[in-house]
Amino acid sequence: MRHGMFTVATGSFLLAMVACGSEDGSQFTDTNEPPPGNGVPNGASLSDLGPEGTASACVNQLSGAELTPANLVIMYDKSGSMGDLPDFDPALKWNPVNAGMKQFFADPYSSTLRASLQFFPQNDIDIPTACAFSYATPKVALTMASDPAFVSTLDATKPQGGTPTLPALNGAIAYAKSIQADRPEDKTVVVLVTDGEPGFFDPTKNAFVPGCPNNDIAHVAGAAREAFTSAKIPTFVIGVGPSLDKLNTVASAGGTGAAIMVNVNDPAKTKSQIVNALGQIRKSVVACDFSIPPAPEGEELDPFAVNVALTNADGSEKILGYSVECGSAEGWRYDNPASPKRIILCSAACDAARTSPTGKISLAFGCKTQIDLR
Repeated sequence: MRHGMFTVATGSFLLAMVACGSEDGSQFTDTNEPPPGNGVPNGASLSDLGPEGTASACVNQLSGAELTPANLVIMYDKSGSMGDLPDFDPALKWNPVNAGMKQFFADPYSSTLRASLQFFPQNDIDIPTACAFSYATPKVALTMASDPAFVSTLDATKPQGGTPTLPALNGAIAYAKSIQADRPEDKTVVVLVTDGEPGFFDPTKNAFVPGCPNNDIAHVAGAAREAFTSAKIPTFVIGVGPSLDKLNTVASAGGTGAAIMVNVNDPAKTKSQIVNALGQIRKSVVACDFSIPPAPEGEELDPFAVNVALTNADGSEKILGYSVECGSAEGWRYDNPASPKRIILCSAACDAARTSPTGKISLAFGCKTQIDLR
């Protein structure tokens, strides 16, 4: 028995599965012998494993798959300390952080990402209006990261006001939940970019005050924790500047370990570190894995009859080797060799898939599995 063929297109490349079958032409068998520890079938040699390509005679099935789409809900601090002249120089924070964001959005590695963008504070004429603003509606609604709206919106925004972190984060979480409801199969995360702790400078008191109700680190961390535990929405935190260790509490509560700190002593390094910080988040949320389609009734997957092929933009094709523990960065592995449910690309193969806008990845059933022992 054979599956019907299907293919699923994703933003910049196509992932398809190809299978090579057993003697009766099926990629599934009545037994499910898992790959041994070294990844090589008993009695097999490297020379007799794997098809030449997806057009090989043994290939009898194509089945679609795609990388799990990822959505970044970015909440970006535009408070006066980011660069509101004359007290704060925008060349130190605002300009290099914006430049780093623009580079990230334009990066080919971001080509499959979706993102949204909102700033805080909004309605920053006074503290009550900044606190009461509905931050759940972004300036740039969810769209592909390459959308020029990100650049134009960054260019049109200037830093001013205080830091209503709690209402801003609550708004970002509310928007992330709405995305999650519309796109339940996606990975949706919140990214909080800020240069300070929650609060406002109150000139009437000549003091730094919370301003908004419960606008403090403990309650901000509580909001991040609730989103992570109840809705499985993590909160990543990028701290722009020194002495921001308390932001680690928010990141930890949001399920992402610690805040990613960005140095602001050198604008060129600040830009580079913002790109790297966002890239680190992207790498953690854009997983290069996809599910294996279920076997027909009465049959089981033959794990030695699956191959993965990368088709380059020029049409050339490369069969990637199975590497049981990703000893080869150019290979692939199963999530669980004893009972495989998902295929996972190793690091170099994943990078190639992410940055191949006109190529495709194909997973193949039917031919003997090509093994890579590196």
